[in-house]
Amino acid sequence: MTAVIFDMDGVLVDGEPLHFAAVNEILAAEGASLDVDSYRRYLGTTLQHTWDDLRNRLNLRHEFAHYAQLYDAAVMEQYRNRARPTAGALALLERLRLAGIPCAVASSSNRRWVDAALDALAMRHYFTVTVAGDEVAQSKPHPEIYRAAADQLGETPRDCLVVEDAPAGIESGRRAGMRVIAVRTEMTEGMSLEGATHTIDSLDQFDLAWLDEPQPAHGNEN
Repeated sequence: MTAVIFDMDGVLVDGEPLHFAAVNEILAAEGASLDVDSYRRYLGTTLQHTWDDLRNRLNLRHEFAHYAQLYDAAVMEQYRNRARPTAGALALLERLRLAGIPCAVASSSNRRWVDAALDALAMRHYFTVTVAGDEVAQSKPHPEIYRAAADQLGETPRDCLVVEDAPAGIESGRRAGMRVIAVRTEMTEGMSLEGATHTIDSLDQFDLAWLDEPQPAHGNEN
């Protein structure tokens, strides 16, 4: 039986606009800002990578720890007050539950954010496993997080189907030896979703028949 492993932001929760707002809230204090196109390069990556790169590109004044603390508080506030499920997310999770399909979350967000978002969306009970970005050593597009989720589910990678919205996440799932369903979002508009087995516009279009499709030939990669 195939298990389904979901990315969180952009897939289950319309979270990237919340992260984008939080980034610009912090940058504004130093007279800086980030447009949507520039923000897109950070989709699916870790907090450390995002702020280290922003510090270098925008010549920000403080160390990573300063921005990490501010950003953590800003994102938690965004999740608690503005988190909304994506179209079709709750209906799909209920369909999978009724079908007896095990589900997991593998998110680049840290554990506090994952828990806050799933609680705000009343989704936690659908997942037997959740893996957060601060619980793995390598960020997407490295396959570690999806392999960790499969291990915790007790499934082999070939028996897992990933649902992602960003190129880094698609590559992560593919390199883990899993099939990947890509969801187009406003934030990833114009970005290549190459490598996905199927591409959809919302989770309403997810076809349970895909769970029974054979694994593609690419296999596992480091």
